Amino acid sequence: MKKFLISAIAILISLSSEAQSSEGKITYNRKTDYISIMSKLPHMSKEEVDRMSLTWGNWNSKGSDYELLYKDQKSLYHPLKRENDSGYSWKQDKFILIRDYKNKEREDIIETLGNLYHIKEPMEKRKWKILNEIKEVSGYLCMKAETYDPVKDQTIHAWFADGIMFSGGPEGFGGLPGLILELDINDGDAIITATEVKLDNENIELPIPKKVKGKKISKEKFDGIIEKYVRETIEGKKNPYWRVRY
Repeated sequence: MKKFLISAIAILISLSSEAQSSEGKITYNRKTDYISIMSKLPHMSKEEVDRMSLTWGNWNSKGSDYELLYKDQKSLYHPLKRENDSGYSWKQDKFILIRDYKNKEREDIIETLGNLYHIKEPMEKRKWKILNEIKEVSGYLCMKAETYDPVKDQTIHAWFADGIMFSGGPEGFGGLPGLILELDINDGDAIITATEVKLDNENIELPIPKKVKGKKISKEKFDGIIEKYVRETIEGKKNPYWRVRY
């Protein structure tokens, strides 16, 4: 097992050593399988899941696009403008995640449950377990890593390219020896995949807001609000993830 892991790392280094970059722009597509999510809720019967599948099975099948910009050990992740099939766009909740890996600071601007929250504090150190699996994502050979989110009770797998020397990724995840190009939340319930990778772009600027009007809150208190809402909504036999990001 150890020999295989060492060999896999060696292959990754040899194949992706030319991809090193100090700045980049990555487009991700996020697809959420709400039917799979609902099927795991304790109050949902098979008949209810089947009925919802007929009604909502193809909802948002194209997913939603996001952009990660990084430069000088800083990154910003935000949604791109969403349009329907008629070409019209509609209002999206604010979701801006800023990471400063040099100074180990985070800043989140998140609109949820009718409120705008502003979190600014030191980054927590996430525990990752690197696994002995590799695959190609958007033209880059990636290794697999695993972590756990206790707030939403989710197992998360990340595929990272160690040849792209930036320790960040989508959805605010990072801390691995390379850029995360894909996230798999709870075995396919939500998958965020890089669809376009542009490295060493000239004149990349991170659109960091100068002023934020949201309610200042700690990450701990914010997690408590989300955790309480999820728990109480499930107890009320409803799906919390229609309003809370999965």
